[in-house]
Amino acid sequence: MKVLMIDVGGTNVKLMASGHEGYRKVPSGRGFTAAKMVKGVLAATKDWEYEAVSLGFPGLVREGCIARNPLNLSGGWMDFDFDKAFKRPVRIINDAAMQALARYESGRMLFVGLGTSVGAALIADDTIVPIEIGIMRLSKSEGFMDRLSKEAMNSHGKARWQKAVVRALAVLRDVFWPDHVALGGGNAKYLDPVPEGCERGDNQDAFRGALRLWPGTDMLAEVQTTTWRITRKPVRKESK
Repeated sequence: MKVLMIDVGGTNVKLMASGHEGYRKVPSGRGFTAAKMVKGVLAATKDWEYEAVSLGFPGLVREGCIARNPLNLSGGWMDFDFDKAFKRPVRIINDAAMQALARYESGRMLFVGLGTSVGAALIADDTIVPIEIGIMRLSKSEGFMDRLSKEAMNSHGKARWQKAVVRALAVLRDVFWPDHVALGGGNAKYLDPVPEGCERGDNQDAFRGALRLWPGTDMLAEVQTTTWRITRKPVRKESK
């Protein structure tokens, strides 16, 4: 199946599709609505062919539908008919959960996305749990979002931002006890060095997660109510 990935961020929407190398971008921002997103994506991908759409959304998703308008974009996302707009089936998942799905192999893995804001997802024994960590406290007066966002990095400098990332990761490790910690998002590239015990990926890694929302890949993630459940493609045993 040919899949279009839409990874909605607070600065840009990143687009990838089956059979096409690299990715394209559509600028987003505070005034960005669902209708503007669709218009921009259709214009940017008019020469691409695809049969289905995987939409990574920066916010709450429940039963495969957007449950709350994003905090760093504009409104008009809830109850928007994406299937009708794209004239193709669309599956919606939290953006951090999609990136986590792309990196997951087995066991218990924590993904933390460092972008315009901050997002996370935990996958434990093939169950994906998106986590809203932005309002978690990192100090008495500041939350994760206040110290780990793009604005915080630009305002306080990369050294202080990196120190906050390391501290936040230590807190999350103590809470979730992951076997693996994966880092992603547009600002993960600024981590120098990469915090100990973590692996840094690339934004383009998310496409593997987009594919895993549809049949035909090594894993298939299917929506439950607030989580996603992974089933694995059976491994064929060689005949003797």
